[in-house]
Amino acid sequence: MNEPLESFKSYIGKSETAADVVTASAMLKIAATLGLKNPASAKGDSIPPGWYGAFFPPSHGPSAMRADGQPSGGGIAPPIPLPRRRLGGVRMSFHEPLKIGDEITRVTEIADVQIDEDRSGAMVVVVERNNISNGRGLAVVEERDLIYLSEDRATRKPASPPVPGQAAWRRVIEPNPPLLFRFSAIRFNSHRIHYDRDYVTKVEKLPGLVVQGTLVSQLLIEMCRSELPGRQISSFAYQATRQIYDTGPFTIAGAPAAGGREAALWALDADGNLAMTATAKFGQ
Repeated sequence: MNEPLESFKSYIGKSETAADVVTASAMLKIAATLGLKNPASAKGDSIPPGWYGAFFPPSHGPSAMRADGQPSGGGIAPPIPLPRRRLGGVRMSFHEPLKIGDEITRVTEIADVQIDEDRSGAMVVVVERNNISNGRGLAVVEERDLIYLSEDRATRKPASPPVPGQAAWRRVIEPNPPLLFRFSAIRFNSHRIHYDRDYVTKVEKLPGLVVQGTLVSQLLIEMCRSELPGRQISSFAYQATRQIYDTGPFTIAGAPAAGGREAALWALDADGNLAMTATAKFGQ
């Protein structure tokens, strides 16, 4: 018999620590995947915001893997007994640049476990907080909303909110399988919805491979960096409103806010539905 979902709140406050090293080879892989030139390569070079995702790979082995390729629990991760997993939103703040050659430490804590059950099924949101530090101090704080859904709840039709505003910047992205595969490989992400077409269409009944929310958000960051090269991103937060599939090109867009202290960004799926909203804020 499954544990009551409320019992998983006992995981709040649990934490674990991991170590890694910032390498030039990881920067080369990200740049090649995103089609960018001249990545950080020399010891002491600062890496771009968001590129820390290449480090601290998941460590669960085959025996601790769900049918969808995600970890089944163990360590501080609560073994939520719901079959569908999504990434809802992420909030990042950047305090100290990570540089090639840095020895880095990540402390991961379960910050919250939120339970929502109704007639259409169950949803659990696990809020995971990551503090990444180097020898100079705290570098990145990241909070991730990991969403677990029952079968019925996962099939609920997402809302279609309006586009946030008029785009000053716009790019069309072709989500081909090599792009999705390479990005998952960089992050050691074994979630099958991003690369296993038989699984995603026959088991989860989705129309195509799911474009990683982390990929869409990184593309938004790169667009912001390209359009405002003189501004340093101090924080970036995004919220996914629906999934994007590889069934057609999707669009990323954005515009700077009045005063230039932040930018609003968003992504539209192949049908023009709002799929993600984001805000980038800039330092002095």
